[in-house]
Amino acid sequence: MRKFLKVTLASALIGCGVIGTVSSLMVKEAKAVEIITHWVPHEVYGMPGEPDNSGKVFFSGLKAKYMGYPKDAQRSPYPGKYSKFWKTLPAYRYYIPDYMYNRDEVRPSNPIKGTFKLEQCIACHSVMTPGIVRDYNKSAHSKAEPAPTGCDTCHGNNHQKLTMPSSKACGTAECHETQYNEQGQGGIGSHASCSSFAQIECAWSIERPPGDTAGCTFCHTSPEERCSTCHQRHQFDPAVARRSEQCKTCHWGKDHRDWEAYDIGLHGTVYQVNKWDTEQFDFSKKLSDADYVGPTCQYCHMRGGHHNVQRASIVYTSMGMSMADRGAPLWKEKRDRWVSICDDCHSPRFARENLQAMDESVKDASLKYRETFKVAEDLLIDGVLDPMPKDLCPDWSGQHIWSLKIGAYHDGEAYGGKTGESGEFRMSNCTDVERLCFESVGYFQTYIYKGMAHGSWNDATYSDGSFGMDRWLVNVKQNASRARRLAALEKKVGISWQPEQFWKTGEWLDQLTGPYIVKNHPGKTIFDLCPDPGWLDTHHAPAEEVEYIERKLKELGITSGSHNAHHHESGHDPAARSMKEH
Repeated sequence: MRKFLKVTLASALIGCGVIGTVSSLMVKEAKAVEIITHWVPHEVYGMPGEPDNSGKVFFSGLKAKYMGYPKDAQRSPYPGKYSKFWKTLPAYRYYIPDYMYNRDEVRPSNPIKGTFKLEQCIACHSVMTPGIVRDYNKSAHSKAEPAPTGCDTCHGNNHQKLTMPSSKACGTAECHETQYNEQGQGGIGSHASCSSFAQIECAWSIERPPGDTAGCTFCHTSPEERCSTCHQRHQFDPAVARRSEQCKTCHWGKDHRDWEAYDIGLHGTVYQVNKWDTEQFDFSKKLSDADYVGPTCQYCHMRGGHHNVQRASIVYTSMGMSMADRGAPLWKEKRDRWVSICDDCHSPRFARENLQAMDESVKDASLKYRETFKVAEDLLIDGVLDPMPKDLCPDWSGQHIWSLKIGAYHDGEAYGGKTGESGEFRMSNCTDVERLCFESVGYFQTYIYKGMAHGSWNDATYSDGSFGMDRWLVNVKQNASRARRLAALEKKVGISWQPEQFWKTGEWLDQLTGPYIVKNHPGKTIFDLCPDPGWLDTHHAPAEEVEYIERKLKELGITSGSHNAHHHESGHDPAARSMKEH
Protein backbone atom coordinates (compact mmCIF):
# COMPACT_ATOMS: atom_id res chain seq x y z
CA MET A 1 0.00 0.00 0.00
CA ARG A 2 2.77 2.44 0.90
CA LYS A 3 4.64 1.83 -2.38
CA PHE A 4 1.37 2.24 -4.35
CA LEU A 5 0.72 5.62 -2.77
CA LYS A 6 4.25 6.83 -3.51
CA VAL A 7 4.04 5.80 -7.17
CA THR A 8 0.57 7.27 -7.56
CA LEU A 9 1.60 10.56 -5.94
CA ALA A 10 4.69 10.85 -8.15
CA SER A 11 2.62 10.17 -11.26
CA ALA A 12 0.07 12.78 -10.26
CA LEU A 13 2.75 15.38 -9.68
CA ILE A 14 4.36 14.71 -13.06
CA GLY A 15 0.96 14.87 -14.72
CA CYS A 16 0.32 18.26 -13.15
CA GLY A 17 3.64 19.61 -14.40
CA VAL A 18 4.94 20.46 -10.94
CA ILE A 19 7.82 17.99 -10.65
CA GLY A 20 10.34 20.84 -10.93
CA THR A 21 8.72 22.70 -8.05
CA VAL A 22 8.67 19.55 -5.94
CA SER A 23 12.36 18.94 -6.65
CA SER A 24 13.17 22.51 -5.65
CA LEU A 25 11.20 22.16 -2.43
CA MET A 26 12.94 18.87 -1.62
CA VAL A 27 16.35 20.50 -2.04
CA LYS A 28 15.36 23.41 0.19
CA GLU A 29 13.99 21.02 2.82
CA ALA A 30 17.16 18.94 2.71
CA LYS A 31 19.22 22.06 3.29
CA ALA A 32 16.94 23.12 6.12
CA VAL A 33 17.43 19.80 7.83
CA GLU A 34 21.20 20.17 7.52
CA ILE A 35 21.19 23.52 9.32
CA ILE A 36 22.89 22.97 12.66
CA THR A 37 22.80 25.46 15.51
CA HIS A 38 26.37 26.15 16.58
CA TRP A 39 27.22 24.65 19.89
CA VAL A 40 30.67 24.21 21.40
CA PRO A 41 30.64 21.08 23.56
CA HIS A 42 34.26 21.24 24.63
CA GLU A 43 33.87 24.73 26.12
CA VAL A 44 31.94 23.36 29.06
CA TYR A 45 34.86 21.40 30.46
CA GLY A 46 37.73 23.23 28.76
CA MET A 47 38.74 20.42 26.44
CA PRO A 48 39.98 20.65 22.87
CA GLY A 49 37.56 19.75 20.15
CA GLU A 50 36.74 19.82 16.50
CA PRO A 51 34.23 22.19 14.83
CA ASP A 52 30.90 22.51 16.56
CA ASN A 53 29.08 20.21 14.14
CA SER A 54 31.66 17.43 13.93
CA GLY A 55 29.40 14.97 15.74
CA LYS A 56 32.17 13.79 18.07
CA VAL A 57 30.96 12.52 21.44
CA PHE A 58 32.36 14.32 24.46
CA PHE A 59 31.54 12.98 27.89
CA SER A 60 32.30 15.37 30.71
CA GLY A 61 35.58 16.62 29.31
CA LEU A 62 36.61 13.15 28.23
CA LYS A 63 39.98 11.81 29.24
CA ALA A 64 40.84 8.14 28.84
CA LYS A 65 39.82 5.95 31.75
CA TYR A 66 40.66 2.32 32.33
CA MET A 67 37.74 0.15 33.23
CA GLY A 68 36.65 -3.48 33.18
CA TYR A 69 37.59 -6.22 30.80
CA PRO A 70 36.59 -6.69 27.16
CA LYS A 71 33.66 -8.92 26.37
CA ASP A 72 35.88 -11.30 24.42
CA ALA A 73 38.53 -11.67 27.11
CA GLN A 74 39.43 -15.12 28.36
CA ARG A 75 38.67 -14.09 31.91
CA SER A 76 35.27 -13.29 33.28
CA PRO A 77 34.25 -9.63 33.17
CA TYR A 78 33.38 -9.96 36.84
CA PRO A 79 34.13 -8.65 39.23
CA GLY A 80 36.07 -6.10 37.19
CA LYS A 81 38.92 -3.81 37.96
CA TYR A 82 37.54 -2.59 41.28
CA SER A 83 36.44 -6.00 42.52
CA LYS A 84 37.75 -5.58 46.04
CA PHE A 85 35.57 -2.51 46.49
CA TRP A 86 32.39 -3.80 44.86
CA LYS A 87 30.35 -5.29 47.67
CA THR A 88 27.76 -7.94 46.88
CA LEU A 89 24.57 -9.34 48.37
CA PRO A 90 23.64 -13.05 48.26
CA ALA A 91 20.62 -12.25 46.07
CA TYR A 92 22.95 -11.09 43.28
CA ARG A 93 23.71 -14.74 42.51
CA TYR A 94 20.40 -15.04 40.65
CA TYR A 95 21.20 -12.03 38.50
CA ILE A 96 24.86 -12.82 37.77
CA PRO A 97 24.61 -16.61 37.63
CA ASP A 98 27.83 -17.62 35.86
CA TYR A 99 29.98 -15.73 38.31
CA MET A 100 28.04 -15.96 41.55
CA TYR A 101 26.00 -19.17 41.30
CA ASN A 102 27.33 -21.69 38.79
CA ARG A 103 30.94 -21.96 39.95
CA ASP A 104 31.55 -24.81 42.40
CA GLU A 105 33.16 -22.56 45.01
CA VAL A 106 30.13 -20.26 45.26
CA ARG A 107 27.20 -22.55 44.43
CA PRO A 108 24.67 -22.50 47.30
CA SER A 109 24.25 -25.69 49.30
CA ASN A 110 21.47 -28.11 48.37
CA PRO A 111 20.13 -30.88 50.64
CA ILE A 112 18.78 -33.05 47.81
CA LYS A 113 21.17 -35.53 46.21
CA GLY A 114 20.92 -37.57 43.03
CA THR A 115 20.46 -37.18 39.29
CA PHE A 116 16.97 -36.84 37.89
CA LYS A 117 15.11 -36.99 34.58
CA LEU A 118 12.58 -34.45 33.34
CA GLU A 119 9.57 -36.48 34.50
CA GLN A 120 10.97 -36.68 38.01
CA CYS A 121 11.65 -32.92 38.08
CA ILE A 122 8.06 -32.23 37.01
CA ALA A 123 6.62 -34.60 39.60
CA CYS A 124 8.51 -33.04 42.51
CA HIS A 125 8.17 -29.41 41.48
CA SER A 126 4.45 -29.78 40.84
CA VAL A 127 4.28 -29.85 44.65
CA MET A 128 7.27 -27.66 45.56
CA THR A 129 6.89 -24.88 42.94
CA PRO A 130 3.61 -25.49 41.09
CA GLY A 131 3.61 -22.09 39.39
CA ILE A 132 6.87 -22.87 37.61
CA VAL A 133 5.52 -26.18 36.36
CA ARG A 134 2.30 -24.58 35.11
CA ASP A 135 4.31 -22.02 33.16
CA TYR A 136 6.68 -24.63 31.76
CA ASN A 137 3.80 -26.78 30.51
CA LYS A 138 2.52 -23.80 28.51
CA SER A 139 5.90 -23.17 26.91
CA ALA A 140 7.24 -24.10 23.49
CA HIS A 141 10.12 -25.80 25.33
CA SER A 142 7.77 -28.42 26.75
CA LYS A 143 6.42 -29.19 23.29
CA ALA A 144 9.70 -29.24 21.38
CA GLU A 145 10.36 -32.08 18.96
CA PRO A 146 11.77 -34.67 18.89
CA ALA A 147 12.18 -34.24 22.66
CA PRO A 148 11.21 -31.48 25.11
CA THR A 149 13.74 -28.91 26.24
CA GLY A 150 13.40 -29.76 29.90
CA CYS A 151 14.57 -28.77 33.34
CA ASP A 152 17.68 -30.93 32.97
CA THR A 153 18.56 -29.24 29.66
CA CYS A 154 18.92 -25.82 31.26
CA HIS A 155 19.64 -26.58 34.93
CA GLY A 156 21.48 -29.91 34.68
CA ASN A 157 20.35 -33.17 36.22
CA ASN A 158 22.73 -33.39 39.19
CA HIS A 159 20.86 -31.78 42.06
CA GLN A 160 24.10 -31.07 43.89
CA LYS A 161 25.43 -29.09 40.92
CA LEU A 162 22.39 -27.37 39.53
CA THR A 163 23.07 -24.30 37.42
CA MET A 164 21.17 -21.04 37.14
CA PRO A 165 20.89 -20.52 33.36
CA SER A 166 22.59 -17.43 32.01
CA SER A 167 22.20 -16.13 28.48
CA LYS A 168 25.09 -18.40 27.51
CA ALA A 169 22.93 -21.42 28.24
CA CYS A 170 20.40 -20.17 25.70
CA GLY A 171 22.98 -19.18 23.09
CA THR A 172 24.17 -22.60 22.07
CA ALA A 173 24.26 -23.76 18.44
CA GLU A 174 21.30 -26.06 19.14
CA CYS A 175 19.11 -23.29 20.53
CA HIS A 176 19.28 -19.51 20.14
CA GLU A 177 22.80 -18.85 18.91
CA THR A 178 21.84 -16.07 16.47
CA GLN A 179 19.94 -14.05 19.07
CA TYR A 180 22.70 -14.55 21.64
CA ASN A 181 25.38 -13.35 19.21
CA GLU A 182 23.30 -10.34 18.17
CA GLN A 183 22.63 -9.38 21.76
CA GLY A 184 26.37 -9.41 22.47
CA GLN A 185 27.28 -7.09 19.61
CA GLY A 186 26.27 -3.88 21.31
CA GLY A 187 28.94 -1.67 22.82
CA ILE A 188 28.76 0.61 25.83
CA GLY A 189 25.19 1.66 26.43
CA SER A 190 23.72 -1.60 25.16
CA HIS A 191 22.24 -4.60 26.92
CA ALA A 192 25.55 -6.37 26.27
CA SER A 193 27.49 -4.03 28.56
CA CYS A 194 24.96 -2.74 31.05
CA SER A 195 26.30 -5.00 33.78
CA SER A 196 30.00 -5.68 33.24
CA PHE A 197 30.70 -2.06 32.41
CA ALA A 198 27.94 0.22 33.59
CA GLN A 199 27.32 -1.46 36.93
CA ILE A 200 30.51 -3.00 38.24
CA GLU A 201 32.79 -0.14 37.26
CA CYS A 202 30.78 3.00 38.01
CA ALA A 203 30.70 5.28 41.01
CA TRP A 204 27.20 4.51 42.21
CA SER A 205 28.15 0.84 42.66
CA ILE A 206 31.70 1.27 43.91
CA GLU A 207 30.94 4.18 46.19
CA ARG A 208 28.08 2.87 48.30
CA PRO A 209 27.19 -0.10 50.52
CA PRO A 210 25.40 -2.88 48.58
CA GLY A 211 21.96 -2.36 50.03
CA ASP A 212 22.04 1.21 48.78
CA THR A 213 22.46 0.15 45.15
CA ALA A 214 20.71 -3.23 45.13
CA GLY A 215 18.11 -1.92 42.71
CA CYS A 216 20.82 -0.72 40.33
CA THR A 217 22.48 -4.11 40.36
CA PHE A 218 19.31 -6.18 39.94
CA CYS A 219 18.29 -4.11 36.93
CA HIS A 220 21.67 -3.70 35.28
CA THR A 221 22.83 -7.27 35.55
CA SER A 222 19.61 -8.82 34.28
CA PRO A 223 19.55 -8.02 30.55
CA GLU A 224 23.23 -8.76 29.99
CA GLU A 225 23.29 -11.98 31.93
CA ARG A 226 19.86 -13.54 31.46
CA CYS A 227 17.47 -13.94 28.53
CA SER A 228 14.66 -14.42 31.06
CA THR A 229 14.68 -10.72 31.87
CA CYS A 230 12.64 -10.13 28.73
CA HIS A 231 11.49 -13.67 27.94
CA GLN A 232 9.69 -14.31 31.19
CA ARG A 233 10.35 -17.73 32.62
CA HIS A 234 9.18 -20.40 32.48
CA GLN A 235 6.79 -19.80 29.60
CA PHE A 236 9.35 -17.81 27.57
CA ASP A 237 6.50 -16.67 25.35
CA PRO A 238 7.90 -14.41 22.58
CA ALA A 239 4.49 -12.71 22.32
CA VAL A 240 5.04 -11.36 25.85
CA ALA A 241 8.55 -10.18 25.03
CA ARG A 242 7.19 -8.20 22.09
CA ARG A 243 4.99 -5.94 24.24
CA SER A 244 6.31 -2.51 25.19
CA GLU A 245 5.56 -3.06 28.89
CA GLN A 246 8.30 -5.68 28.92
CA CYS A 247 10.87 -2.88 28.70
CA LYS A 248 9.58 -0.61 31.44
CA THR A 249 10.98 -2.53 34.40
CA CYS A 250 14.37 -1.04 33.57
CA HIS A 251 13.72 1.78 31.15
CA TRP A 252 12.11 4.39 33.32
CA GLY A 253 13.08 6.62 36.19
CA LYS A 254 15.16 9.70 36.75
CA ASP A 255 18.08 9.14 34.42
CA HIS A 256 16.59 6.80 31.79
CA ARG A 257 13.10 8.10 31.27
CA ASP A 258 12.22 6.01 28.20
CA TRP A 259 8.97 4.41 29.31
CA GLU A 260 7.42 7.61 30.64
CA ALA A 261 8.32 9.46 27.45
CA TYR A 262 6.94 6.70 25.25
CA ASP A 263 3.85 6.02 27.35
CA ILE A 264 2.54 9.60 27.39
CA GLY A 265 3.82 10.42 23.92
CA LEU A 266 1.94 10.07 20.65
CA HIS A 267 3.25 6.60 19.89
CA GLY A 268 2.54 5.29 23.37
CA THR A 269 -1.01 6.57 23.22
CA VAL A 270 -1.62 4.73 19.95
CA TYR A 271 -0.23 1.59 21.58
CA GLN A 272 -2.23 1.84 24.80
CA VAL A 273 -5.61 2.32 23.14
CA ASN A 274 -5.08 -0.44 20.55
CA LYS A 275 -2.87 -3.07 22.21
CA TRP A 276 -5.70 -5.50 23.05
CA ASP A 277 -6.99 -5.49 19.47
CA THR A 278 -5.24 -8.35 17.67
CA GLU A 279 -6.00 -6.78 14.32
CA GLN A 280 -3.98 -3.72 15.33
CA PHE A 281 -1.26 -5.48 17.35
CA ASP A 282 -0.80 -9.16 16.58
CA PHE A 283 1.99 -10.18 18.95
CA SER A 284 1.91 -13.77 17.76
CA LYS A 285 3.76 -12.64 14.62
CA LYS A 286 7.53 -12.36 14.55
CA LEU A 287 8.87 -8.80 14.57
CA SER A 288 10.08 -9.30 11.02
CA ASP A 289 6.44 -9.84 9.99
CA ALA A 290 4.83 -7.30 12.31
CA ASP A 291 2.40 -4.81 10.78
CA TYR A 292 1.29 -2.88 13.86
CA VAL A 293 -0.88 0.22 13.75
CA GLY A 294 1.76 1.99 15.84
CA PRO A 295 5.30 1.36 17.08
CA THR A 296 6.28 -0.63 20.13
CA CYS A 297 9.70 -0.34 21.76
CA GLN A 298 10.71 -3.60 20.12
CA TYR A 299 9.34 -2.73 16.69
CA CYS A 300 11.74 0.22 16.43
CA HIS A 301 14.72 -0.72 18.60
CA MET A 302 14.79 -4.41 17.62
CA ARG A 303 14.00 -3.84 13.98
CA GLY A 304 13.10 -7.14 12.33
CA GLY A 305 13.81 -9.01 15.55
CA HIS A 306 17.54 -8.16 15.69
CA HIS A 307 18.70 -8.46 19.31
CA ASN A 308 21.34 -5.72 19.26
CA VAL A 309 19.18 -2.79 20.33
CA GLN A 310 22.04 -0.38 19.74
CA ARG A 311 21.66 -0.75 15.99
CA ALA A 312 18.66 1.55 16.31
CA SER A 313 19.77 4.15 18.82
CA ILE A 314 20.37 7.84 18.28
CA VAL A 315 24.08 7.73 19.09
CA TYR A 316 24.70 6.49 22.63
CA THR A 317 25.84 9.44 24.71
CA SER A 318 25.25 8.40 28.30
CA MET A 319 21.46 8.60 28.17
CA GLY A 320 21.49 11.93 26.37
CA MET A 321 23.61 13.99 28.75
CA SER A 322 26.90 13.68 26.88
CA MET A 323 27.55 16.37 24.34
CA ALA A 324 27.39 15.58 20.65
CA ASP A 325 25.76 16.85 17.51
CA ARG A 326 23.67 13.81 16.70
CA GLY A 327 22.65 15.30 13.37
CA ALA A 328 26.20 15.67 12.13
CA PRO A 329 27.34 13.83 8.96
CA LEU A 330 29.33 11.45 11.17
CA TRP A 331 26.08 9.83 12.22
CA LYS A 332 24.41 9.78 8.79
CA GLU A 333 24.14 5.98 8.69
CA LYS A 334 22.24 5.88 11.98
CA ARG A 335 20.00 8.75 10.92
CA ASP A 336 19.19 7.04 7.65
CA ARG A 337 18.38 3.83 9.49
CA TRP A 338 15.96 5.68 11.74
CA VAL A 339 14.34 7.42 8.81
CA SER A 340 13.82 4.02 7.19
CA ILE A 341 12.06 2.82 10.34
CA CYS A 342 9.86 5.90 10.62
CA ASP A 343 9.13 5.56 6.90
CA ASP A 344 6.80 2.66 7.71
CA CYS A 345 4.24 5.26 8.75
CA HIS A 346 5.70 8.70 7.97
CA SER A 347 7.40 10.47 5.10
CA PRO A 348 11.22 10.68 5.16
CA ARG A 349 10.90 14.47 5.36
CA PHE A 350 8.72 14.23 8.47
CA ALA A 351 11.18 11.84 10.11
CA ARG A 352 14.26 13.93 9.37
CA GLU A 353 12.69 17.16 10.55
CA ASN A 354 11.56 15.56 13.81
CA LEU A 355 15.06 14.20 14.37
CA GLN A 356 16.39 17.70 13.72
CA ALA A 357 13.90 19.09 16.25
CA MET A 358 15.32 16.65 18.81
CA ASP A 359 18.86 17.82 18.01
CA GLU A 360 17.94 21.47 18.42
CA SER A 361 16.18 20.84 21.73
CA VAL A 362 19.20 19.04 23.14
CA LYS A 363 21.55 21.76 21.93
CA ASP A 364 19.45 24.45 23.57
CA ALA A 365 19.47 22.40 26.76
CA SER A 366 23.24 22.18 26.58
CA LEU A 367 23.45 25.97 26.51
CA LYS A 368 21.63 26.03 29.85
CA TYR A 369 23.98 23.45 31.28
CA ARG A 370 27.03 25.38 30.11
CA GLU A 371 25.71 28.40 31.99
CA THR A 372 24.86 26.33 35.08
CA PHE A 373 28.30 24.72 35.09
CA LYS A 374 30.04 28.08 34.65
CA VAL A 375 28.31 29.55 37.71
CA ALA A 376 29.29 26.51 39.80
CA GLU A 377 32.88 26.49 38.57
CA ASP A 378 33.40 30.16 39.31
CA LEU A 379 32.13 29.60 42.85
CA LEU A 380 34.76 26.93 43.35
CA ILE A 381 37.66 28.84 41.83
CA ASP A 382 36.75 31.98 43.76
CA GLY A 383 36.79 29.96 46.97
CA VAL A 384 33.16 30.47 47.99
CA LEU A 385 31.72 27.04 47.31
CA ASP A 386 30.46 25.57 50.56
CA PRO A 387 31.78 23.04 51.26
CA MET A 388 34.97 22.90 49.21
CA PRO A 389 36.30 19.46 48.13
CA LYS A 390 38.85 19.39 50.94
CA ASP A 391 36.04 19.85 53.48
CA LEU A 392 34.18 16.70 52.41
CA CYS A 393 34.81 13.06 53.08
CA PRO A 394 36.88 11.63 50.19
CA ASP A 395 35.12 10.63 46.98
CA TRP A 396 34.84 6.96 46.00
CA SER A 397 38.39 6.98 44.63
CA GLY A 398 39.84 8.27 47.91
CA GLN A 399 40.48 11.79 46.60
CA HIS A 400 39.27 15.30 47.44
CA ILE A 401 38.90 16.62 43.89
CA TRP A 402 35.87 18.60 42.76
CA SER A 403 33.15 16.21 41.60
CA LEU A 404 32.45 18.17 38.40
CA LYS A 405 36.12 18.26 37.42
CA ILE A 406 35.87 15.20 35.22
CA GLY A 407 38.43 14.36 32.59
CA ALA A 408 41.57 16.09 33.87
CA TYR A 409 41.35 19.03 31.51
CA HIS A 410 41.29 21.71 34.19
CA ASP A 411 44.51 23.32 35.31
CA GLY A 412 45.54 24.32 38.80
CA GLU A 413 44.96 23.13 42.34
CA ALA A 414 41.77 25.12 42.87
CA TYR A 415 39.85 22.00 41.95
CA GLY A 416 41.45 20.05 44.78
CA GLY A 417 43.97 17.99 42.87
CA LYS A 418 47.18 18.37 40.94
CA THR A 419 47.31 19.34 37.28
CA GLY A 420 46.05 16.47 35.17
CA GLU A 421 44.20 14.71 37.99
CA SER A 422 40.56 13.90 37.38
CA GLY A 423 37.66 14.20 39.75
CA GLU A 424 34.98 11.55 40.10
CA PHE A 425 31.22 12.02 40.25
CA ARG A 426 29.83 12.29 43.75
CA MET A 427 26.30 11.03 44.01
CA SER A 428 25.86 11.59 47.71
CA ASN A 429 28.08 13.89 49.75
CA CYS A 430 28.51 17.11 47.78
CA THR A 431 27.36 20.71 47.71
CA ASP A 432 23.83 21.60 46.72
CA VAL A 433 25.26 23.47 43.73
CA GLU A 434 27.07 20.37 42.46
CA ARG A 435 23.98 18.23 42.93
CA LEU A 436 21.87 20.75 41.02
CA CYS A 437 24.42 20.69 38.21
CA PHE A 438 24.34 16.90 38.07
CA GLU A 439 20.55 16.77 38.09
CA SER A 440 20.34 19.46 35.44
CA VAL A 441 22.34 17.48 32.90
CA GLY A 442 21.74 13.96 34.23
CA TYR A 443 17.99 14.23 34.70
CA PHE A 444 16.48 17.25 32.95
CA GLN A 445 18.58 17.18 29.79
CA THR A 446 17.85 13.46 29.60
CA TYR A 447 14.11 14.17 29.88
CA ILE A 448 14.40 16.56 26.95
CA TYR A 449 16.34 14.07 24.85
CA LYS A 450 14.07 11.13 25.66
CA GLY A 451 10.92 13.20 25.33
CA MET A 452 11.78 14.52 21.89
CA ALA A 453 12.98 11.09 20.73
CA HIS A 454 9.68 9.45 21.75
CA GLY A 455 7.21 12.14 20.73
CA SER A 456 6.49 13.25 24.29
CA TRP A 457 6.34 17.03 24.10
CA ASN A 458 5.16 17.22 27.71
CA ASP A 459 8.23 15.36 28.94
CA ALA A 460 10.55 17.48 26.84
CA THR A 461 9.13 20.71 28.22
CA TYR A 462 6.92 20.62 31.32
CA SER A 463 7.75 17.42 33.23
CA ASP A 464 11.12 18.63 34.43
CA GLY A 465 12.42 18.95 30.89
CA SER A 466 13.38 22.39 29.62
CA PHE A 467 11.35 24.08 32.37
CA GLY A 468 13.17 21.94 34.94
CA MET A 469 16.54 23.07 33.61
CA ASP A 470 15.30 26.67 33.86
CA ARG A 471 14.43 26.12 37.51
CA TRP A 472 17.74 24.48 38.39
CA LEU A 473 19.72 27.22 36.64
CA VAL A 474 17.86 29.82 38.71
CA ASN A 475 18.50 27.79 41.88
CA VAL A 476 22.24 27.57 41.16
CA LYS A 477 22.41 31.31 40.55
CA GLN A 478 20.48 31.99 43.76
CA ASN A 479 22.87 29.75 45.70
CA ALA A 480 25.84 31.51 44.13
CA SER A 481 24.48 34.96 44.95
CA ARG A 482 23.90 34.07 48.60
CA ALA A 483 27.30 32.40 48.93
CA ARG A 484 29.10 35.46 47.59
CA ARG A 485 27.21 37.86 49.85
CA LEU A 486 27.85 35.69 52.89
CA ALA A 487 31.53 35.34 52.03
CA ALA A 488 31.86 39.13 51.70
CA LEU A 489 30.17 39.73 55.05
CA GLU A 490 32.26 37.14 56.89
CA LYS A 491 35.43 38.53 55.40
CA LYS A 492 34.46 42.05 56.46
CA VAL A 493 33.81 41.10 60.08
CA GLY A 494 36.79 38.74 60.26
CA ILE A 495 34.94 35.48 60.70
CA SER A 496 37.03 32.38 60.19
CA TRP A 497 35.34 29.05 60.77
CA GLN A 498 36.01 25.37 60.53
CA PRO A 499 33.74 23.28 58.27
CA GLU A 500 31.15 21.22 60.07
CA GLN A 501 32.13 17.66 60.82
CA PHE A 502 28.94 16.25 59.31
CA TRP A 503 30.43 16.88 55.86
CA LYS A 504 33.42 14.70 56.71
CA THR A 505 32.00 11.87 58.76
CA GLY A 506 28.72 10.28 59.73
CA GLU A 507 27.10 6.93 60.39
CA TRP A 508 26.26 6.51 56.71
CA LEU A 509 29.19 8.42 55.21
CA ASP A 510 31.63 6.13 56.99
CA GLN A 511 30.22 3.19 54.98
CA LEU A 512 31.37 4.68 51.68
CA THR A 513 34.41 3.47 49.78
CA GLY A 514 36.38 6.72 49.94
CA PRO A 515 36.62 6.90 53.76
CA TYR A 516 37.46 3.18 53.83
CA ILE A 517 40.41 3.68 51.45
CA VAL A 518 41.75 6.69 53.37
CA LYS A 519 41.47 4.86 56.69
CA ASN A 520 42.90 1.52 55.61
CA HIS A 521 45.26 2.60 52.80
CA PRO A 522 46.55 6.07 53.76
CA GLY A 523 48.12 7.95 50.90
CA LYS A 524 46.57 5.65 48.28
CA THR A 525 43.70 6.00 45.85
CA ILE A 526 41.53 3.31 44.32
CA PHE A 527 43.64 3.62 41.18
CA ASP A 528 46.79 2.79 43.15
CA LEU A 529 45.07 -0.19 44.74
CA CYS A 530 43.63 -1.47 41.45
CA PRO A 531 46.48 -0.81 39.00
CA ASP A 532 45.47 -3.35 36.34
CA PRO A 533 44.31 -1.18 33.44
CA GLY A 534 42.03 -3.83 32.00
CA TRP A 535 40.85 -2.52 28.65
CA LEU A 536 41.04 1.03 27.44
CA ASP A 537 37.71 2.75 27.56
CA THR A 538 36.69 6.36 27.64
CA HIS A 539 33.85 6.56 30.13
CA HIS A 540 30.94 6.13 27.72
CA ALA A 541 32.73 6.85 24.45
CA PRO A 542 34.33 4.59 21.82
CA ALA A 543 38.02 3.79 22.16
CA GLU A 544 38.92 5.73 19.00
CA GLU A 545 37.94 8.88 20.90
CA VAL A 546 41.01 8.39 23.07
CA GLU A 547 43.27 8.47 20.05
CA TYR A 548 41.47 11.53 18.75
CA ILE A 549 41.76 13.44 22.03
CA GLU A 550 45.44 12.63 22.45
CA ARG A 551 46.16 13.59 18.83
CA LYS A 552 44.28 16.84 19.22
CA LEU A 553 46.17 17.71 22.37
CA LYS A 554 49.46 17.08 20.59
CA GLU A 555 48.43 19.24 17.64
CA LEU A 556 47.56 22.08 19.99
CA GLY A 557 50.81 21.70 21.88
CA ILE A 558 49.13 21.29 25.26
CA THR A 559 48.99 18.56 27.85
CA SER A 560 45.91 17.25 29.59
CA GLY A 561 45.14 19.60 32.43
CA SER A 562 45.79 22.77 30.45
CA HIS A 563 42.92 24.94 29.33
CA ASN A 564 41.76 28.50 29.30
CA ALA A 565 38.14 28.05 28.34
CA HIS A 566 36.80 29.89 31.40
CA HIS A 567 37.92 33.38 32.32
CA HIS A 568 36.97 35.10 35.52
CA GLU A 569 35.13 38.36 35.42
CA SER A 570 36.68 41.33 37.13
CA GLY A 571 34.00 41.27 39.80
CA HIS A 572 35.17 37.91 41.13
CA ASP A 573 37.45 37.91 44.13
CA PRO A 574 39.73 34.83 44.21
CA ALA A 575 40.51 35.53 47.85
CA ALA A 576 36.92 35.87 48.94
CA ARG A 577 36.97 32.59 50.86
CA SER A 578 39.31 33.79 53.60
CA MET A 579 36.99 32.43 56.26
CA LYS A 580 37.84 28.95 55.00
CA GLU A 581 41.52 29.22 55.78
CA HIS A 582 42.55 27.36 58.87
